[in-house]
Amino acid sequence: MAKLSEQNVKIVLFCGGRGTRMWPISKVGHPKQFDPVLGQTSFFRAAIKRVLKGFSSKDIFISTGSQFKKTIAKQAPEIPFRNVILEPEMRDTLGAVALSAAYINYHFPDSVMVILWGADHLVQKEEAFIKALKKASQLAREDDVIVHIDMKPTYPSVHNGWIKIGKKIKEEDGFETYEFIKQVEKPDLKTAEKFFKSGSYLIHSGYMVCKPNLLLEKYRKHAPDCFKHIEKISKAMGTKDYERVLKEEYHKIEKNSVDFGLFEKLEPGSQLELPVNIGWVDLGTWELIYHGLPKDKAGNVSFGKTELMETKDSLVFSRDDKVAGIIGLSGVIVVDTPQGLLVCSMNKAPLVKKLYKKLFEK
Repeated sequence: MAKLSEQNVKIVLFCGGRGTRMWPISKVGHPKQFDPVLGQTSFFRAAIKRVLKGFSSKDIFISTGSQFKKTIAKQAPEIPFRNVILEPEMRDTLGAVALSAAYINYHFPDSVMVILWGADHLVQKEEAFIKALKKASQLAREDDVIVHIDMKPTYPSVHNGWIKIGKKIKEEDGFETYEFIKQVEKPDLKTAEKFFKSGSYLIHSGYMVCKPNLLLEKYRKHAPDCFKHIEKISKAMGTKDYERVLKEEYHKIEKNSVDFGLFEKLEPGSQLELPVNIGWVDLGTWELIYHGLPKDKAGNVSFGKTELMETKDSLVFSRDDKVAGIIGLSGVIVVDTPQGLLVCSMNKAPLVKKLYKKLFEK
């Protein structure tokens, strides 16, 4: 069997989300992945630098909305602009993943495609991360399956997908490979607690590897309405009609996440699971940031100028030169920025997305 070269691996980093779960850092036209939330570097820029440690810039692609092309050019100057896959409008991730798979399949039909939702993730063990991507790429080529790179849960998250795994299939090069049983996306707390206690589930990171034509075949079978529009777009690639067809057909794709629209429907045996320890933290919500980062003796996580008295198990974020003083609270999120002020109970963090919609999508 031919050896998979690094030139046959194409990395696609998805960063087109609006960041609605992290208002008021995320705002209209400037979602949280482009903001230096935790320091001097944005989540997106950190993700680019991380991938560049293992792959050439010419093999890195970016999937995003057309409204962010100037931001992409500024924050990722190493990436050729021809490698930026622009959505004409935001139709959620079901359409975005399909469009990227079609793009990679058209231009690099013999490649393996790495899908990364890494534009708002923290990866503390970058060398292990790169090794895992390369091992998953090898398995995806050899076994002709989708290979997921996922993590053991540290608490019962309701913000992530959960993957049930079966028996161990093999162990090589320091990696264990397990059979995929099913994916359950964003369960309620009771279900998440059950999954967590069972020990037979992984947290779905959104890191996966497969041949682009295989992924498109999954769309054909499990998301046929989306596929028919993507097929028309694919046929127009490389022609003068591409932009017109892209706008006409992409607009017709249903707004749905790829997890609900495709991955929850995939059958056992269609995928492999590669559990890894890469120091991964999902930073996509305030609650996830709280659970993923180190805490003080009172169980608090704080950023900026803050003064906490008799407060525990809370996240406090203050931007610019403002001082946030918190007294006598427990299990709360307080985020104060020039864009707005958020105060909510930790267990109500999922409602931030609804608040964002109420404020900006009337």
